[in-house]
Amino acid sequence: MVHRPLLIAPVLCFCFVQNIIADAPHVAGPLVGHTTDSTSTLWMYAPRGSKVEVAYRETAVKIGERRQPFKAVQQPAGKTPGQPFKVTLTRLRSNHSYDYRIFINGKELGDGTWQFKTAPTANQPATFKIALTSCMKIKQPTNSWNLLRKEKPAFHLTVGDTQYSDTTNPTVQWQHHVRYRQVPEFARVLRSIPTYSMWDDHDYGPNNSDGTAKGKENSLAGWKQFWANPKLGATDTPGAFFTFRWADVDIFVVDGRYHRSPDKAEDDNQKRMLGDAQFQWLLDGLKKSKAPFKVIASGSTLNHSTKDGWRIYTFSRHRLFDAIKQHRIGGVVYMSGDIHRSLVWEHHESGRVGYPLVEVISSGIANSKTLSFATIEFDTTQTDPTMRVRIIHGNGKTHADKTWKASQLQVK
Repeated sequence: MVHRPLLIAPVLCFCFVQNIIADAPHVAGPLVGHTTDSTSTLWMYAPRGSKVEVAYRETAVKIGERRQPFKAVQQPAGKTPGQPFKVTLTRLRSNHSYDYRIFINGKELGDGTWQFKTAPTANQPATFKIALTSCMKIKQPTNSWNLLRKEKPAFHLTVGDTQYSDTTNPTVQWQHHVRYRQVPEFARVLRSIPTYSMWDDHDYGPNNSDGTAKGKENSLAGWKQFWANPKLGATDTPGAFFTFRWADVDIFVVDGRYHRSPDKAEDDNQKRMLGDAQFQWLLDGLKKSKAPFKVIASGSTLNHSTKDGWRIYTFSRHRLFDAIKQHRIGGVVYMSGDIHRSLVWEHHESGRVGYPLVEVISSGIANSKTLSFATIEFDTTQTDPTMRVRIIHGNGKTHADKTWKASQLQVK
């Protein structure tokens, strides 16, 4: 795609993102966050007191440029030299690309015009691809981010271990987030592909941490500022969970940490993965959804972790499976990460669901032997909508390529 210059007054420009970071270590971003068919939220991290602005216009349109200031978070969680800034661009056109540039105190950030694309028209059939990732660690190979960009996903969903601070201290968490967002390959993803994120243990608290973690409320306060997700939690239930719709597919991103019982608790009917309130929120959303596919995403796998996943939460797992069958909720697909390898499979307890329960596990894009990730392509324009899943390794080879029709994922 040809990048045309924005019609604005000349400003001092740095040639490379790396130069900006070297000269201003307290800068990270931009990040394109929650995006709809008419809005997009942008995120930046910049020194406290900065004036941050975005100049944007529809791609290939030579007039009509708009400028909009970011708003700074007044009380950032944690003590750091910088602070998060967010702005939501409105009155955008669906399924259209927009050029944009960022200015910090009047100086242009980066090496030219960047782009993002809005979502297709809400509630209407569409064809689109998403990228699913987890487990990214500093000083690990990063080329898989370049492979992900080449897939041109409509949006990117990362389901945990987005950094390895292993603490609930938001000051330390900030340091880890900012450091990884300054990795050039990851930065290119964030500034062009709408990105949604859920935590897992290493970016929520210590390894295998749960709802008993001290300081978890500080982790949550920071998480709300680290990312540009949709509104988190529910009115009477705190947590990092959220939901959004892309075209006519519903995505429910659940929090498997904040209300979780300890892994070592007795595996009886008192042991919870999501907590009762969040589970009810999820069930209510699934029951109301008319989407041909309903994605449930979280960091914890359904079966492949023997020490820190749904496998050792029998009551919670069966309650979910049984509810899907009881309420005849079709098209449910589960997505997860955590285990440092990627695969797609049908759960062996699918009989409880009433149809094949597909799980896509994508883990270790920058912290594993395979450096793998998943893409999921939905086509809901067909009479029988389809979902195609591919597992891509860091060597560029595809190690799985499977397709399901919506008709196959209906309670019999």
